[in-house]
Amino acid sequence: MSYVIAIAGPVGSGKSSLVEALVKQLGDASMVCFDHYENITHRSPHELVQWIQDGADIDQFTFPTLVHDLEKLKRGETVEEPVTHENVEPRKYIVFEMPFGKAHSATAPFIDLLLWIDVPLDTALARKLREHSGIFLEHFSPDKHRECLNWVHGYLDSYLLFVHDILVIQHDKVRPGADFVINGLDDLENMSWQAVQFIRSQLP
Repeated sequence: MSYVIAIAGPVGSGKSSLVEALVKQLGDASMVCFDHYENITHRSPHELVQWIQDGADIDQFTFPTLVHDLEKLKRGETVEEPVTHENVEPRKYIVFEMPFGKAHSATAPFIDLLLWIDVPLDTALARKLREHSGIFLEHFSPDKHRECLNWVHGYLDSYLLFVHDILVIQHDKVRPGADFVINGLDDLENMSWQAVQFIRSQLP
């Protein structure tokens, strides 16, 4: 039997890093990444602002392939990752990066434990900008830096327009359903150690 452990938190909280660390430390574990199934980022800013104004119903977002794959994994069947096309094996633990946690009713039934990474939104934003600025400095030549600054400018416009509001909604709707809250200001080693201890204490 596979147990699905969902990891949620705001953008910049360190979800991906924690998921990778847990897969390594739990041993008999596979990873499922929500970003490889989502279609929310394909929506226009106007659509997302309207979604917020209409009450921010998370269930308006549908991910049929994700639901299908989670169902297969819980049945002990292998699935194909939609982006990398690599096989995801139904190991004992499926570590699932899922920003909506148990607040998304179509995927919630497959989640056995939800871990929330708690981090202030200003810190999360600073981390995200630091991550991208590091990528720009390392991988882009100076003549491309203006394009990089334009990207940062556009990201901050989006953050002010709708991203911040979505993160507040996420905190209010997802965090209350968490089985365990992790201090996202802690270092990754301690965060992953606490998470592993909790998981092993809760699941056979």
